[in-house]
Amino acid sequence: MVLPPNPRSVGVARWLITEWCAPWVASAEILEDTVEAALLLASEVVTNAVVHGDGMVQLAVSRVNGSSLRVEVSDDGGGMPLVGAQRADAESGRGMAMVELLSTRWGTDLAVGPLGKTVWFELSNESVQS
Repeated sequence: MVLPPNPRSVGVARWLITEWCAPWVASAEILEDTVEAALLLASEVVTNAVVHGDGMVQLAVSRVNGSSLRVEVSDDGGGMPLVGAQRADAESGRGMAMVELLSTRWGTDLAVGPLGKTVWFELSNESVQS
C-alpha cells in the first residue's frame, strides 16, 4: 500500500496492519500480541519515513517462516535509521531503539540508485510471548 508523506499515514498504516492481520489472528496463525507489537513498531518506522524520508511511503506486511510477521516501510529518502543513545529529557529519537529491543530481527535494504530504502522488522510469536 502506498501512503502519502503526512502524519495521518501513521494511523492509516496501523489500521491497515490490523485489517491485514485479522485473518491470521482469527485462525490462530499469528498471536494478537504479535500484531500489537507490530502496530507499535510500525508507528515508529512510518513516522520516521514521514518525518525523515522523502516522497510517498510504501507499507507491506507478510508472514515469514510460518508464524513470524514481517513489516516493511519504504521511502525515497537516503537517510539511514539510527539506534543511538538519547538524552533522558529528549522528546524523540527512541523509535529505532524500540524496534531493536522488541523485534526478532530488523534491518535496512537500500534501493537501486542513489536514493531510497526499506526499513523492515520481523516479530515471531515466540519472542512476543517471552
